[in-house]
Amino acid sequence: MHKNMPESLNTLAHLCQVYKDMHRNKEEMKFAEMLDILLQENSDSSQLRKARCLAEQGYAIAFEIHAKDNASNARRYKKAVGFFKRALTLGQKLEPSTKLSPMTDDEQMVWKHYLAMTYNRLDNIQKEIPIPTEDRFETYNTGLLLFCEVICFFNNIRSQGYEWAKVYESRSWANLGHMLTRNEKFLAHENYCLPDCLNQNIFQKVRDNPFVAFEIAIKVDDTNFMAYSRAGCAYNRANYADYEKALKMLNRSIELKPTSNWLAYSARMNAYLFLYEKQLKQFSNQDSVKPPDRVLLNKAAEDGKHCHSNDSSVIDLTRVGRIFYLLGVDPQSNEVIDEGNLHNAVDYLKVALRRPGGFESASTHSCLASCLWKLQKFKGALAHLLKAVECDSANEDDAKLLIKYLFESYTKLGTSSDDGVPESYSMFILNVCYKELRSDEFQSELKPFTQNYANELFEICDFGLKSKCAEYVSVIEIITAVPFQTKQDLQRVSDILQQIAEMRQTTTEYNSIPSSIPAYIENLVTYPQLPKGPSKASLDSSVDYDVYVSYSSNDCDWVTRILRSHLEDPEPGRIKFKTCLPDRDFQLGKSIFKSRVHSIEKSCHVLLILTPEYVSDKLCQYEIDQALTKPRDSIIPLLLHKCKLPKTISQLAALDFTSGPPYDWDRLRKHLQMNYL
Repeated sequence: MHKNMPESLNTLAHLCQVYKDMHRNKEEMKFAEMLDILLQENSDSSQLRKARCLAEQGYAIAFEIHAKDNASNARRYKKAVGFFKRALTLGQKLEPSTKLSPMTDDEQMVWKHYLAMTYNRLDNIQKEIPIPTEDRFETYNTGLLLFCEVICFFNNIRSQGYEWAKVYESRSWANLGHMLTRNEKFLAHENYCLPDCLNQNIFQKVRDNPFVAFEIAIKVDDTNFMAYSRAGCAYNRANYADYEKALKMLNRSIELKPTSNWLAYSARMNAYLFLYEKQLKQFSNQDSVKPPDRVLLNKAAEDGKHCHSNDSSVIDLTRVGRIFYLLGVDPQSNEVIDEGNLHNAVDYLKVALRRPGGFESASTHSCLASCLWKLQKFKGALAHLLKAVECDSANEDDAKLLIKYLFESYTKLGTSSDDGVPESYSMFILNVCYKELRSDEFQSELKPFTQNYANELFEICDFGLKSKCAEYVSVIEIITAVPFQTKQDLQRVSDILQQIAEMRQTTTEYNSIPSSIPAYIENLVTYPQLPKGPSKASLDSSVDYDVYVSYSSNDCDWVTRILRSHLEDPEPGRIKFKTCLPDRDFQLGKSIFKSRVHSIEKSCHVLLILTPEYVSDKLCQYEIDQALTKPRDSIIPLLLHKCKLPKTISQLAALDFTSGPPYDWDRLRKHLQMNYL
């Protein structure tokens, strides 16, 4: 576009923004200088072009570029607001002339419509980040004021016979309804006042009943699929929970726009899921003898596939995972009926964890824990449920379930340090649960396990006493307060209480972290993958190797002596990775090219050992090209010696070993363990 239109301000502005996002400063400065030269003209023509360019930049930043986290998105929307405001201010200063088509009122109102939408998005983001309440009031009311202004203008234009105006009027009505139905708690705040514009006659009914805004939007333009989507989302919310109306609206939206309509598919998926869970709850409580309708789940799963994309939110991905979990479990017996659906659920939930903010989502960890428990991956289930409790201290149900999982895992795994659940990890879990529950609740949850797991409880107490951790004393006292029955158990309780009394007399300081907790337990808690157990290549027949190592012949000695030993002959208790080394593992007499293609295809990961010799080697470049046919997170660039990275992998995060030993082997191992759950 720039070659064809070298003086196009919009094209130059977009190029600046794109190169800025790619952190390519040289190209960004080049096009910024060209843009400045064109913007230095003071003619009306130049000023009008500048105004439209600023508006286009605002649109691009608000609606075409996506940041990774809420704080970045909030900054992006504020920047877009600034561009829109500058464009409108500049456009209003221009005088109409016979030689120039000025920025008309129509055009300015279109940009105001997009400015209002930007405020709407900014308000939605500000709910998730800590900002002063007054700032959010201002953002919210500014959006409402702009939508009201746009509605009045285009309503007047439409009444004069200009049918095109219905598009923007209908969209603005739908967005106004969306803002009013989304923030009921916010609107009830004692210091909040709705803007006076909603007192006008045209908005009176909307003020009393926000759903009227959707009715008007559809009446103005019954082909506006977004109005139906917004209405469906509003009916879906817990405040209203009218799923039948929601489905009616969402079905119509999808009928009007069956593709690229992720909002409607996502909302309809949620409606089906909520209806199923409502029926499931009634069935579980014996309020209904009829099992929940699994057709609803199948419909929800189908919609989940439509709304799944690179931009899917953590919430959407978690709900898709929840749907596949429910499909894999019988609602009556709670037994596994389809492991394939449980594995699908795990896949979606793992993607959710990798999204920005996903690892801090309690609901994602909780759902993943349920899936892993059903798949008999008990340690993984404990680790994720523990993380769920840590992420959401208000969720007592997860804390209670974690206690249940802990004791049931003793039966399934034992308590040995190698394969079972060690006392140190058990104490850590119980201490976390103790912090989340009231003392009487915590004791009540422990009581059912005292008879069958008395020995395990006393071993946990013994560990807590030996570690001399002050935090553990309260947990130990709660455990010993649970009613044990045998004389031997009561004697052990007496001994433990005596030890606690002696400890309090001799010292008031305890170590805050027990040193005897194995390192793998910390990894288990803080990282969503298991650091012990068999490698994927030893479990999955479709995979020959855990990792394919691509390296230059100059680095063969380092790879075979140092790298290989850490992957294939690790310390006791760590995973042994099945590694493919071309110089060692390729079958003699076969094409080296075909062997490379096959081995890379049959490997979970491809490890690129980057050195100056590697990047200049054509055979190594061939291996990079083959590796790029796999998912990007399966490619691991390892920078052994400083060199200029090939463009094809320059955007991938690399493991830096250039400073020499000791190397960060733990980080490499953690990444290789990403697909084991």
